[in-house]
Amino acid sequence: MKIAISSDGNTLESMIDQRFGRCKYFIIVDTDNKEKAEAVENQGAVQGHGAGIKAAQQIGELGIKAVITGQLGPNSTNVLKQIGIKSYHASGTAKEAVEKFIKNELEEISDVSSPHSGLAQKTEKSGERIFIPLLDNNGENSKISSHFGHAPFFGLYDVEKKELTITENNLDHTDPTKSPIDQIEEAVNPTTIFAQGIGGRAIQIIAEKGLTLKTGPYETVKDVIENLDNLKEQTESCGHEEH
Repeated sequence: MKIAISSDGNTLESMIDQRFGRCKYFIIVDTDNKEKAEAVENQGAVQGHGAGIKAAQQIGELGIKAVITGQLGPNSTNVLKQIGIKSYHASGTAKEAVEKFIKNELEEISDVSSPHSGLAQKTEKSGERIFIPLLDNNGENSKISSHFGHAPFFGLYDVEKKELTITENNLDHTDPTKSPIDQIEEAVNPTTIFAQGIGGRAIQIIAEKGLTLKTGPYETVKDVIENLDNLKEQTESCGHEEH
């Protein structure tokens, strides 16, 4: 039985990408020979729109019988159902997911993420990586910037590993081919974006990508970490597109 795992790398040791339509690779595995794997580039990742549909169509053409990923949007869900492919949720490495699939330990995906509501809903935090705009580089005490795109630093908090990584903001706002959100996604592959001030266009792009957008009245990264269950959905633009 051939299965496909959405992944951020091209080996069985790569981490599962929680995004289906925008993952970089699909790891193809025949469960009768689970040690042998093939990586194929996801054609949906380069789509401006309709990434989930393109990815689902590609999966069907590859003769896949089941998909392992993080979350699915309504369009990709409909295509997969039409061609008789089941989908399952997992996090961790592709290899771990294959083992769990063979043992029937994975949960079938039933909740559909809705980009039309603006945000993808996550039912658990396993594998969640939160992107946070920061004013300084001071670990968990770093202060959150209210100017999303122009924050001096960016933090990425891995909820499962409880690890925080901080980097300088090197976004190219003059690049006509890639939005700041595109660049962020390529650089650190977050599942969730935290913002206190963000423009309407950025909100739209985040929704189209199936990423979660959250907010809250917090001053530091530590505040966010300690209030993960209290974060609210961010649906309103701050009115300043330069954010």
